[in-house]
Amino acid sequence: MRKNGASLESVPELITRWSAHLGLVVETRFAPSGDEEAFPNRLVVSGPDAELYAASRGAALDALQFLVHEAQGEREDARLAYLDVKGARLFRMQEVMAMGRFAAEKARELGSHTLGALSARERRWVHLVVSREEGLGTESEGTGAFKPVKVFRK
Repeated sequence: MRKNGASLESVPELITRWSAHLGLVVETRFAPSGDEEAFPNRLVVSGPDAELYAASRGAALDALQFLVHEAQGEREDARLAYLDVKGARLFRMQEVMAMGRFAAEKARELGSHTLGALSARERRWVHLVVSREEGLGTESEGTGAFKPVKVFRK
């Protein structure tokens, strides 16, 4: 961890303060994701201007999350804050994990199944859900930021 990094507990106030400097009125609070291993330290951004962070497929939320991670100075998932507006990221986590379970069923039946290109975070969710299944493995394929994930019988 970088010296003087922002603590996880200070992140909600940090987001509220940074947003106020932009003229935005938001509130930030911790909320459970239902699967803390897959989506730890979920922070829900709400309030009259929160939707502005969700616009353009969450580009501003991604930028804010990047800045928060830089301020935290951490690189360990379990200690980083993950932002969500209107449950969009929670829904995506649940959707991708359901895809992973489906791919696991198909891999048991057919020997392997490949999911389309996913972001690094989404691939992590697939790897995680499949790792909970006995006798199956996963492998990211290709290069670039978005890669397919192959689920296979061991």
